[in-house]
Amino acid sequence: MAVSLSRRALFSAAGAGLTLGLMPLSIVAVAAPGQGATINNWLHVGTDGAVTLYSNAQEMGQGGFSGVAQLLANELCVEWDRVTVKTAPLIDAMGMADGKSHWTGGSSSIRSQWDKLRRAGAAAREMLVMAGARMLGVPVAECRAIAGHVEHRSSGRRIAYGAVADMAARLPVPADPALLSRADWTLVGQGVMRKDIAAKVDGSAVYATDVKLPGLLSATLMQCPVFGGKLVSVDPAPAMAIPGVRHVVVIKDTAIPIPGSDRPMRLVDAVAVVADHWWAARQGLLALSPVWDAHGKDSLDTDGMIGTITAKLSDPGSIRKGEKEDEAAIRAGHTAAMAGVARVLSWDYVVPALAHAQMEPMSATIDLSPGKGRAWTGSQFPTSVRRILAGLSGMEEDKVEVETLLSGGGFGRRYLNDYVGYAAFLSKQVAAPVKLIYSREEDLCQGRYRPATACRITAGVGADGLPVAVHTHTVPASGNVWVSIATGGPTQPDHQPSYYLPSPLTTMAEGGLPVPNGPWRAPGSTQGAFFFECFVDELAQVAGQDPLAYRRRLLASNPRALRVLDAAARAAGWGRTLPPGTGLGIAIWNSFQSIAAQVVQVSVTGTRVRVEKVWCAFDCGTVVNPDSVRAQGEGSILMALSASLAEKVTLEKGAVSSRNFDQYHLIQMDRIPEVEIVLIDSPDAPVGGAGEPMTPPLPPALVNALFAATGKRVRSLPLTDHGFTVS
Repeated sequence: MAVSLSRRALFSAAGAGLTLGLMPLSIVAVAAPGQGATINNWLHVGTDGAVTLYSNAQEMGQGGFSGVAQLLANELCVEWDRVTVKTAPLIDAMGMADGKSHWTGGSSSIRSQWDKLRRAGAAAREMLVMAGARMLGVPVAECRAIAGHVEHRSSGRRIAYGAVADMAARLPVPADPALLSRADWTLVGQGVMRKDIAAKVDGSAVYATDVKLPGLLSATLMQCPVFGGKLVSVDPAPAMAIPGVRHVVVIKDTAIPIPGSDRPMRLVDAVAVVADHWWAARQGLLALSPVWDAHGKDSLDTDGMIGTITAKLSDPGSIRKGEKEDEAAIRAGHTAAMAGVARVLSWDYVVPALAHAQMEPMSATIDLSPGKGRAWTGSQFPTSVRRILAGLSGMEEDKVEVETLLSGGGFGRRYLNDYVGYAAFLSKQVAAPVKLIYSREEDLCQGRYRPATACRITAGVGADGLPVAVHTHTVPASGNVWVSIATGGPTQPDHQPSYYLPSPLTTMAEGGLPVPNGPWRAPGSTQGAFFFECFVDELAQVAGQDPLAYRRRLLASNPRALRVLDAAARAAGWGRTLPPGTGLGIAIWNSFQSIAAQVVQVSVTGTRVRVEKVWCAFDCGTVVNPDSVRAQGEGSILMALSASLAEKVTLEKGAVSSRNFDQYHLIQMDRIPEVEIVLIDSPDAPVGGAGEPMTPPLPPALVNALFAATGKRVRSLPLTDHGFTVS
């Protein structure tokens, strides 16, 4: 699955045939005997007819490799079983949206490469058809591409791509290739098998923990448990007495310079044990008794964290940076709109800190022994991996080799490469390749959490019960979380309610707490959707209106979102008579250029809550692989449901106390509801993401359903904090 090749090695490995870059297609390809044509990013058609795509999307279970391959193969008119996907080398020309960095996140694998991959496939198809026409001795206008062949339409004569690939490689690259019409698509829109599945089933898939090298050592570590604390001392003798332990490494006040940045990567004080194998390293670490200095940071606990952010809801906060230049006008417009309202309504909402809890803990294999600079890891940001190794070793960036492997889940955690920094530091210190694997406890206690966040939403409503002006004010424990509102227009920005509302005001105050934070599946939206969609339900209640009907009024100027909302409600049979203690809740949210609406059905007996079914309508523009999109939706919904029911990062004396899954409670299989996903095709809309947008609507739909069933409003998560148990 994973390769790390130089530009030259890539084409040597590709062999004879047509190798074509993704963009820009106006550049004339450089042909070389036996190597094909090369420009920037590449696809390769071998003389045997096999097709290889070099992709810059990291595969962490979301199906990004197969998705981008479908785009290419569809335009190329080849059979799916002839397509292979490999990891692209880390060169600037093969970067993502910024044109340089290689990263995977933001539900971007398909939407950010939709055009360039299709154009690459189309250009290659035209070159192959031209070459095939010459070999058949017929005009190119009389030929077409079909199933990996060039066919003469009138006679039915065919010639395989492999037979014409070398000739095609010597033709000019079309500057503006014609894309297939939707009617001619054979792969886009089809639920073909993902390319990574077979290796995962037969055990041949390679993860960072699978890497084997001569002289490889294994390591694990313990970072300072208290955020902001320091290591005072540690006696290495107990660990060194464990058979197989080679080194005890102390990491203190370490900053790794990052090329091209004035901000180094800072490693938290830690103790690591390096051994012949991981179990010895783990036993050695458990034998140690490091002395830590909390530096006065050991007073923070869960209640204190929540108390801090809720207290700051009364702070005025600051306006969003992009709106600073218009701040006076925005505030004045909002104030004027509020002056004439019939009623002012305001409620506060709170969500906890969440861990990513991905299946595979943080792991990386690094070789920074003398003269070496190589990494094997499932990072979502491999360009950052390369920069870390270059900064620590002093090597030039282009001399550092990075193999991006499969990962067992990411959800944003693997975008932050602190674990790579530790592995690289250890390898350099012991002058040997090192495989670092976090224990589950270390993974949960040293996460980059979705920050606990409080929000106060205040609205002035008119006589018709609809909002005239809305103010959202958020306070995250650390980092930034905004809940902005779109004011209308043909293209709605990401990560906002689907409603176009007048006179919005968005402010935020900083929590300022030392808890590490980072992106968590649908960053910001999982908090924002809960806050705003709960608020909308409350507005509907005060107005005496059905929650669906109220939302339909708010969506009058957004027909695309209204179609999604109606599809979810229709699938769930909204308005049907339900048994006592059973309720339906609804929510809708826009993120990553996609729209998701969900209806949740719950039944409540006393304090026992059972989530019976979730219906989700989803519009991501054009669906590339419906099976993959449904799988992503099911995963997103269950991850959000788990977070809503019982997940919560807890703190005690400045350290995380939810250290393993007996304390950080994930949903169990017997509590998973039926999930039904309705996919909506919007061919004229921009292509959106699918890996994250179905996460945000679930929590508010769930608590709105709980209100419908019990009459009790829940304005904070998880549900277990309110005395509910889940069955």
